[in-house]
Amino acid sequence: MIRDFFDILFQCVASIDGSAFWGVLALSLTLGVICWVACSYYTRLWNIHFRVKLKHHVLCAIAAFATVIFTLVFQAVGNLGAIVDEIIDNWSETLVDDNEWLSETYANAFYTMKDEYPREFAGVPEPGKRGSVIPFAKDGMMQMCVTIYVTEACDNFSTLHPFLDKMLSARSGVSEKDIIDDIEAYFRKYNDTYPLHRAVIIAAKHIRECLMEQSPKTVWKTRLILVVMFLFIQLLPFGTIGYCAYKDLKIGKQNYYSNQDISSYDY
Repeated sequence: MIRDFFDILFQCVASIDGSAFWGVLALSLTLGVICWVACSYYTRLWNIHFRVKLKHHVLCAIAAFATVIFTLVFQAVGNLGAIVDEIIDNWSETLVDDNEWLSETYANAFYTMKDEYPREFAGVPEPGKRGSVIPFAKDGMMQMCVTIYVTEACDNFSTLHPFLDKMLSARSGVSEKDIIDDIEAYFRKYNDTYPLHRAVIIAAKHIRECLMEQSPKTVWKTRLILVVMFLFIQLLPFGTIGYCAYKDLKIGKQNYYSNQDISSYDY
């Protein structure tokens, strides 16, 4: 899922228009410099004597770099809606032509239903053999087969795009009903085996429509994730430098009071 997340973010950055990119980059670098300065001097609020050393500037550089990346990506995520729609489109088109997935799904449906309805599958050739079909001798068999196909389609999207799967939710019930209606209409018109490829096309179409309805939500959800990540990363440099300043202040106070004690003994 992490790989999918960063791959989508990279696509967002790559989608920024050339002229707009340089403007966003300039803004990012400006905020990065401001962050570096803020990280270097904010400790003066409670320890005016603290001096930032080279090791502290390394932490400041981390904070500045995180700011640059965050600003650039945060702006780029504005294009996420269109990118998500394109990903969903490509997925639905690829699924209906994915012979490997079609074969695996058919075999899964065949053997699962054969275990449930062994009598109806008596003498039916197994997947990969000529004449292999999934019989719909009972209404329950039709529903079971459709559920398996739709579930496998949703799982396929989840496997290929785990991050988007967490952001979106495919409602399988609508596509199941339409597939069953299509099967019944097919049997009324033709006295033949129903081509399950039609079910895949219907399932992919409805899942695509369902996902696209929700794609606008991915923008604010992804930006929320980025803000949380940014704050968590900034906690490291700002927190470390702040602790160093506090420790320096504490040591300075101890030295001050020690000197006061020594002075009192002089009298």
